[in-house]
Order: sequence, then C-alpha cells, then structure tokens
Amino acid sequence: MASNTNLTREMAVQLIKKQEVICPNCGKETLRSRYTYKNQNVEYMCPSCKEIYHPTKLI
Repeated sequence: MASNTNLTREMAVQLIKKQEVICPNCGKETLRSRYTYKNQNVEYMCPSCKEIYHPTKLI
C-alpha cells in the first residue's frame, strides 16, 4: 500500500479542514481519521480499501 498515491493538494487541504473527501483509490467510502486519540488530521484511512493517506506531507 503506497500512501498518497492519488491524493491531490486540494484533497489534502479539505482533509486538514475536516471536510469529507471520498477515497481517490476506490471511490466507495469517505476517508476517516486513522486515530481517535492522537492528532486526528495527520493520517486518514479508507475503511473499504485500507489505503492510508498523509495529507500534511503534501502541503
């Protein structure tokens, strides 16, 4: 699983602003925060395809 494969800068900004973004890999689910106890806008994961995205690395 390669992270940030199809994530664009606009999608990364939307994730950091906590807006809903559909997974660019599968297009089925919205991306959700991977952690509930850490900084919640650092890592996002798609519940259906398990792809992990790091939006802060793109900005």
